[in-house]
Amino acid sequence: MGQELNTAISKGIGSVMPAYNANPYDNAGQVYDELFSTYYDGTVRLNNAQSVINQVETIAQGSSSFLSIATGGYAPLSVERINYLAEKRNSDIGAIIGASSLSPHGKTSFANFLISFVALYESDADAISMFNAVIKYEDSIIGSTLLPENDKRILLTTTSIVRYSSYRAKKRPKKNTDPDWIISVGHAFGTEEGAEENMAKAIVEGLVTGIVSNK
Repeated sequence: MGQELNTAISKGIGSVMPAYNANPYDNAGQVYDELFSTYYDGTVRLNNAQSVINQVETIAQGSSSFLSIATGGYAPLSVERINYLAEKRNSDIGAIIGASSLSPHGKTSFANFLISFVALYESDADAISMFNAVIKYEDSIIGSTLLPENDKRILLTTTSIVRYSSYRAKKRPKKNTDPDWIISVGHAFGTEEGAEENMAKAIVEGLVTGIVSNK
Protein backbone atom coordinates (compact mmCIF):
# COMPACT_ATOMS: atom_id res chain seq x y z
CA MET A 1 0.00 0.00 0.00
CA GLY A 2 2.84 2.40 0.87
CA GLN A 3 4.48 1.92 -2.52
CA GLU A 4 1.17 2.50 -4.31
CA LEU A 5 0.65 5.72 -2.38
CA ASN A 6 4.19 6.92 -3.08
CA THR A 7 3.70 6.20 -6.78
CA ALA A 8 0.40 8.06 -6.79
CA ILE A 9 1.98 11.07 -5.09
CA SER A 10 4.59 11.25 -7.84
CA LYS A 11 1.81 11.15 -10.44
CA GLY A 12 -0.34 13.94 -9.14
CA ILE A 13 -2.11 13.58 -5.81
CA GLY A 14 -3.13 16.98 -4.59
CA SER A 15 -1.83 18.42 -1.36
CA VAL A 16 -4.94 17.24 0.48
CA MET A 17 -6.30 13.72 0.13
CA PRO A 18 -8.19 12.52 -1.82
CA ALA A 19 -7.34 14.91 -4.67
CA TYR A 20 -5.77 13.42 -7.80
CA ASN A 21 -4.54 16.07 -10.19
CA ALA A 22 -3.83 13.57 -12.96
CA ASN A 23 -7.60 13.43 -13.47
CA PRO A 24 -8.47 16.49 -15.60
CA TYR A 25 -12.00 16.47 -14.15
CA ASP A 26 -10.96 16.31 -10.51
CA ASN A 27 -12.74 19.56 -9.65
CA ALA A 28 -15.97 17.56 -9.86
CA GLY A 29 -15.05 15.69 -6.69
CA GLN A 30 -13.76 18.82 -5.00
CA VAL A 31 -16.99 20.75 -5.54
CA TYR A 32 -19.06 17.69 -4.65
CA ASP A 33 -17.22 17.40 -1.34
CA GLU A 34 -17.84 21.07 -0.59
CA LEU A 35 -21.60 20.68 -1.17
CA PHE A 36 -21.61 17.43 0.82
CA SER A 37 -20.01 19.19 3.80
CA THR A 38 -22.43 22.11 3.61
CA TYR A 39 -25.46 19.83 3.44
CA TYR A 40 -24.43 17.69 6.42
CA ASP A 41 -23.39 20.73 8.47
CA GLY A 42 -26.99 21.95 8.26
CA THR A 43 -29.50 21.44 11.04
CA VAL A 44 -32.31 20.16 8.83
CA ARG A 45 -31.75 16.88 6.97
CA LEU A 46 -34.80 15.60 5.16
CA ASN A 47 -34.62 12.34 3.26
CA ASN A 48 -37.55 12.45 0.86
CA ALA A 49 -36.29 13.02 -2.66
CA GLN A 50 -38.04 16.30 -3.45
CA SER A 51 -36.86 17.95 -0.22
CA VAL A 52 -33.30 16.74 -0.77
CA ILE A 53 -33.32 18.05 -4.34
CA ASN A 54 -34.53 21.45 -3.12
CA GLN A 55 -31.92 21.62 -0.35
CA VAL A 56 -28.98 20.51 -2.48
CA GLU A 57 -29.89 22.81 -5.37
CA THR A 58 -30.20 25.74 -2.96
CA ILE A 59 -26.77 24.96 -1.50
CA ALA A 60 -25.31 24.60 -5.00
CA GLN A 61 -26.69 27.94 -6.14
CA GLY A 62 -25.05 29.57 -3.13
CA SER A 63 -21.64 28.06 -3.90
CA SER A 64 -19.24 30.11 -6.02
CA SER A 65 -17.26 26.92 -6.72
CA PHE A 66 -20.34 25.22 -8.13
CA LEU A 67 -21.49 28.23 -10.13
CA SER A 68 -18.05 28.49 -11.73
CA ILE A 69 -18.52 25.08 -13.36
CA ALA A 70 -22.29 25.26 -13.93
CA THR A 71 -22.14 27.64 -16.85
CA GLY A 72 -24.15 25.24 -19.02
CA GLY A 73 -26.79 24.64 -16.36
CA TYR A 74 -28.70 21.37 -16.18
CA ALA A 75 -32.24 20.08 -16.47
CA PRO A 76 -34.20 19.69 -13.21
CA LEU A 77 -33.83 16.37 -11.44
CA SER A 78 -36.68 13.89 -11.55
CA VAL A 79 -37.97 12.74 -8.16
CA GLU A 80 -39.07 9.45 -9.69
CA ARG A 81 -35.66 8.86 -11.25
CA ILE A 82 -33.80 9.67 -8.03
CA ASN A 83 -35.96 7.25 -6.05
CA TYR A 84 -35.48 4.61 -8.73
CA LEU A 85 -31.67 4.86 -8.71
CA ALA A 86 -31.47 5.12 -4.91
CA GLU A 87 -33.22 1.77 -4.56
CA LYS A 88 -30.94 -0.11 -6.95
CA ARG A 89 -28.56 -2.77 -5.68
CA ASN A 90 -25.33 -4.44 -6.75
CA SER A 91 -27.21 -6.94 -8.88
CA ASP A 92 -28.47 -4.05 -11.04
CA ILE A 93 -25.03 -2.86 -12.15
CA GLY A 94 -25.14 -4.60 -15.53
CA ALA A 95 -28.63 -3.37 -16.40
CA ILE A 96 -28.18 0.24 -15.30
CA ILE A 97 -24.76 0.73 -16.88
CA GLY A 98 -25.93 -1.18 -19.94
CA ALA A 99 -28.63 1.46 -20.45
CA SER A 100 -26.15 4.36 -20.20
CA SER A 101 -24.85 6.41 -23.13
CA LEU A 102 -21.33 4.99 -22.77
CA SER A 103 -19.77 3.09 -25.65
CA PRO A 104 -19.88 -0.73 -25.46
CA HIS A 105 -16.29 -0.76 -24.21
CA GLY A 106 -17.06 2.01 -21.72
CA LYS A 107 -20.05 0.11 -20.36
CA THR A 108 -18.02 -3.05 -19.82
CA SER A 109 -15.14 -1.13 -18.29
CA PHE A 110 -17.28 0.83 -15.83
CA ALA A 111 -19.49 -2.11 -14.85
CA ASN A 112 -16.41 -4.21 -14.08
CA PHE A 113 -14.94 -1.37 -12.05
CA LEU A 114 -18.14 -0.94 -10.02
CA ILE A 115 -18.34 -4.65 -9.25
CA SER A 116 -14.77 -4.72 -7.93
CA PHE A 117 -15.16 -1.36 -6.19
CA VAL A 118 -18.30 -2.46 -4.31
CA ALA A 119 -16.60 -5.68 -3.20
CA LEU A 120 -13.61 -3.71 -1.91
CA TYR A 121 -15.80 -1.13 -0.18
CA GLU A 122 -17.79 -3.83 1.59
CA SER A 123 -14.58 -5.43 2.85
CA ASP A 124 -12.43 -3.96 5.61
CA ALA A 125 -10.56 -1.77 3.14
CA ASP A 126 -9.49 1.59 4.53
CA ALA A 127 -9.63 5.02 2.92
CA ILE A 128 -6.20 4.75 1.30
CA SER A 129 -7.06 1.37 -0.24
CA MET A 130 -10.23 2.85 -1.72
CA PHE A 131 -8.29 5.82 -3.03
CA ASN A 132 -5.68 3.59 -4.65
CA ALA A 133 -8.34 1.43 -6.30
CA VAL A 134 -10.03 4.44 -7.86
CA ILE A 135 -6.89 6.14 -9.16
CA LYS A 136 -5.69 2.85 -10.64
CA TYR A 137 -8.89 2.74 -12.66
CA GLU A 138 -8.59 6.42 -13.52
CA ASP A 139 -5.11 5.83 -14.88
CA SER A 140 -6.47 3.06 -17.11
CA ILE A 141 -9.12 5.44 -18.43
CA ILE A 142 -6.63 8.22 -19.10
CA GLY A 143 -4.27 5.87 -20.93
CA SER A 144 -6.94 3.98 -22.89
CA THR A 145 -6.89 4.04 -26.68
CA LEU A 146 -10.25 2.26 -26.83
CA LEU A 147 -12.43 4.74 -24.98
CA PRO A 148 -13.91 7.72 -26.88
CA GLU A 149 -13.15 11.13 -25.42
CA ASN A 150 -16.76 11.55 -24.28
CA ASP A 151 -16.54 8.28 -22.35
CA LYS A 152 -13.37 9.53 -20.68
CA ARG A 153 -15.11 12.76 -19.69
CA ILE A 154 -18.09 10.90 -18.21
CA LEU A 155 -16.03 8.26 -16.44
CA LEU A 156 -13.37 10.59 -15.01
CA THR A 157 -16.03 12.99 -13.75
CA THR A 158 -17.79 10.06 -12.10
CA THR A 159 -14.66 8.52 -10.59
CA SER A 160 -13.56 11.84 -9.14
CA ILE A 161 -16.83 12.09 -7.20
CA VAL A 162 -16.77 8.41 -6.23
CA ARG A 163 -13.19 8.82 -4.99
CA TYR A 164 -14.00 11.77 -2.76
CA SER A 165 -17.17 10.17 -1.43
CA SER A 166 -15.64 6.77 -0.67
CA TYR A 167 -12.61 8.35 0.96
CA ARG A 168 -14.85 10.39 3.27
CA ALA A 169 -16.95 7.31 4.09
CA LYS A 170 -13.91 5.21 4.94
CA LYS A 171 -11.60 7.64 6.66
CA ARG A 172 -10.89 6.92 10.33
CA PRO A 173 -11.29 8.36 12.83
CA LYS A 174 -14.35 10.33 11.78
CA LYS A 175 -14.91 13.85 12.99
CA ASN A 176 -17.96 14.28 15.20
CA THR A 177 -19.65 16.23 12.44
CA ASP A 178 -19.24 13.50 9.81
CA PRO A 179 -22.35 11.49 8.94
CA ASP A 180 -22.41 7.71 8.91
CA TRP A 181 -22.10 7.81 5.12
CA ILE A 182 -22.53 4.60 3.15
CA ILE A 183 -21.69 4.34 -0.53
CA SER A 184 -24.37 2.62 -2.60
CA VAL A 185 -24.31 1.71 -6.27
CA GLY A 186 -27.29 4.04 -6.62
CA HIS A 187 -24.96 6.90 -5.70
CA ALA A 188 -22.58 5.87 -8.51
CA PHE A 189 -25.48 5.40 -10.94
CA GLY A 190 -26.75 8.91 -10.23
CA THR A 191 -23.29 10.40 -10.63
CA GLU A 192 -22.65 8.66 -13.96
CA GLU A 193 -26.09 9.56 -15.30
CA GLY A 194 -25.57 13.21 -14.38
CA ALA A 195 -22.09 13.20 -15.90
CA GLU A 196 -23.59 12.24 -19.24
CA GLU A 197 -25.08 15.75 -19.28
CA ASN A 198 -22.35 17.78 -17.59
CA MET A 199 -20.22 18.11 -14.45
CA ALA A 200 -22.76 20.21 -12.57
CA LYS A 201 -25.46 17.61 -13.09
CA ALA A 202 -23.10 14.82 -11.99
CA ILE A 203 -22.40 16.61 -8.72
CA VAL A 204 -26.00 17.37 -7.86
CA GLU A 205 -27.52 14.08 -9.03
CA GLY A 206 -24.78 12.04 -7.36
CA LEU A 207 -25.14 13.86 -4.05
CA VAL A 208 -28.94 13.77 -4.05
CA THR A 209 -29.05 10.07 -4.91
CA GLY A 210 -26.49 9.31 -2.22
CA ILE A 211 -28.43 11.24 0.43
CA VAL A 212 -31.73 9.57 -0.46
CA SER A 213 -30.14 6.11 -0.47
CA ASN A 214 -28.74 6.79 3.01
CA LYS A 215 -32.13 7.51 4.59
